[in-house]
Amino acid sequence: AAGAEAELQMAVLDALRVDTGVQDVLGSPARIFDGETDAPLFPYVELERHDVRPRGSAGRAGQAHTITFGLRSRSGGRADAVRILSALRQVIDGLGGELATQTVILSQTLYADVMRTPDLREFRGVLRVRIITEEAG
Repeated sequence: AAGAEAELQMAVLDALRVDTGVQDVLGSPARIFDGETDAPLFPYVELERHDVRPRGSAGRAGQAHTITFGLRSRSGGRADAVRILSALRQVIDGLGGELATQTVILSQTLYADVMRTPDLREFRGVLRVRIITEEAG
């Protein structure tokens, strides 16, 4: 599953980074990170968690991936943070198809929320998605 996890994670990050709607709200190249930088420019999105559990069907091995993204924004208020999450959701909810070793069966948003941080200087958004994959056949 480790190879499948890495393959899917890279496919999701790549899809988000190249989408023009995401680039409109996060710059080009889109500021979506997986720990590559210690001091990103605002606003930005970071992959925070990727949980994988076995889930097969019809005699095929598969995985249920739950991926959590965190958003940080300092300008534009709550509306800007909501726009960013909306752009991410459009890509995630439309994700599908064949990867090298697996097929994306389902991709959906489970949870999205925006809140002000305790210091009142920025907004924090959370996007949690579920992606179900099966071995490519």
